[in-house]
Amino acid sequence: KELKDKEESLLICQQVCKHLQEEVAEKERKEEDLKRRTGRSESELEALKALLRQTEEEVVMLKQERELMLISHQNRTEQLQETLRQKMRSEDNWREKMEIDLAKGEARHKEAILKVKEEARVELDIERQKQQELITKYQRDHEELQKKIPGLISSATNTLRIETEILEKKLQDAQIKLAEKDEEKEKEIQSLKRLITELEFQLTMEKNNNESFLDNMRKEIKHKSDELEKLTQERTQLIHNLSQVQEE
Repeated sequence: KELKDKEESLLICQQVCKHLQEEVAEKERKEEDLKRRTGRSESELEALKALLRQTEEEVVMLKQERELMLISHQNRTEQLQETLRQKMRSEDNWREKMEIDLAKGEARHKEAILKVKEEARVELDIERQKQQELITKYQRDHEELQKKIPGLISSATNTLRIETEILEKKLQDAQIKLAEKDEEKEKEIQSLKRLITELEFQLTMEKNNNESFLDNMRKEIKHKSDELEKLTQERTQLIHNLSQVQEE
């Protein structure tokens, strides 16, 4: 009867030991699963941080492109203004030259008229008529030139103004597009920052929960291990007692 009781106790101890071993293995498997999930969360967080850095670099590049575009448009506007000034100076010089040539021509004509008066009155009348016609022609040419100069200046000014307006319109459109891109990037950055903050908070909470759970699990595993060790010792003692009983 004592031998039978020892064997039953040993069988119960073996079953309890097996159950505790299964529980310990299950706890260890859960702990490994939690570690894998924590690693995946950390990898996702690093990927989001890399995406945020890339987005910030794109924003910096867009700002640099906008600055370069502004400088280019300013240079183009300055070049057009300088071209207009040069054209206006050229027109002024041309007008002064024509006036000087006209004055020289009038002086020469007067000298010719005086010389013709001395030679003959008949030739003087003919020459005077010719000179008068020539003066009239010069005057007409001068008047036509005077009429053309404002038109040329106005045409050049209008052309420059139109080109300047077109460039300003393009510059405004580019600034609007860049501002929209900046706003979209800023929104995306803010969204990513919020998402990263939420993920960091979730990861922190999950880490805390996991650490708490792992601590509890470690304590439970230690407790189970202690129980298993205790049962193992009892089993060993039972086996020893059983051996003694069998020997007896």
